[in-house]
Amino acid sequence: MRISKLPPVAAILFAGALAACSNTASSAPSAAATAGPSTVASAPASATASQVKKIAFFGFWKSNSFTAAVLQGVQTAAAAAGVEVVDLTTPTYDAAAQMKAVQDQTVKGDAQMYVVLADDSVGMATAAKEAIAKGITVVAAFTPLGPSFDTLVPQVAGLVVVGETPVSNGKVLAELAIQACGSLNPCNVAYLEGLKALPLDNARTKSFLSTLASGDPNAKVVADVEGGYTPDQGKKAAQDALQRSPDINVMVGSSQAIIGAQSVVDVTKVKLIGNGSSEEAFAGVNSGKWFALYNMDVVGMGAKAVEMGLAVASGQSTVDSFDTQTLRDPHGTKDNIAGYTPAYSDLK
Repeated sequence: MRISKLPPVAAILFAGALAACSNTASSAPSAAATAGPSTVASAPASATASQVKKIAFFGFWKSNSFTAAVLQGVQTAAAAAGVEVVDLTTPTYDAAAQMKAVQDQTVKGDAQMYVVLADDSVGMATAAKEAIAKGITVVAAFTPLGPSFDTLVPQVAGLVVVGETPVSNGKVLAELAIQACGSLNPCNVAYLEGLKALPLDNARTKSFLSTLASGDPNAKVVADVEGGYTPDQGKKAAQDALQRSPDINVMVGSSQAIIGAQSVVDVTKVKLIGNGSSEEAFAGVNSGKWFALYNMDVVGMGAKAVEMGLAVASGQSTVDSFDTQTLRDPHGTKDNIAGYTPAYSDLK
């Protein structure tokens, strides 16, 4: 992902989750765990395009640049449709405050559609259910709402999901590691897991390890350590990994962690892969210091959330999930990211 000065719990959201930060800028995709779009079982009560006059946007927190990039896409698509957008993102990362903001807006009732980047993807399912019951179309962007991490099929009846799963994210990271290993035998891989206490990170790690094992029998995970979502955490994790196994060939972690790792590894010997699409990740890949990044169209995700939400709200569509990995090839090697511009920073 999955973030600049990221609080630990919020960090999991963009471990790319990824992680997100505080500045704006603006093929064969990997398949998501779900086998394609599903359909809305029963359409929300607000059912005509003319009824959607206002979209309420709830991001991670105000100064977060990943949030700002998604909002840019939301605003652009909404303006094209003649719909107002109100940004109700909380000032700081606070899952409880974000949920209260959603519930307060549901009571107020002057927005007919929500786009939500949930701080707590499990807890926010309750607030989404309440809004949907009031006839509001709710779009979960980036991460699904609910306890299952391997499917985009909405876990709340009537919800629209525009994002990706941690499982599909882990699969792409492993595919990049396999590409980085090439013909090496053995290929020693260090995996810097986000936060080992978090189920979302556990699901991504399990997917990474299983895909790596099945895709390259010569790849050997010689270090699986907690890498976190800050450069300092990544630096320490890389040092720990090198102490365990000095002969590391490939290192994978959050983009923030890899920023820190870059300062302590020999980048001429260790191929770095960052899980994120930040300015710093793009600079690392384009300079040759990183092998690859996780390539995500963050602005496009916001625009797609509006497009799908309006279509469902108007009754023009019953499709209720979209895999954002299909917006661009997520395998962010130097050739694949040519022509793309990062839309957020891990450090600002």
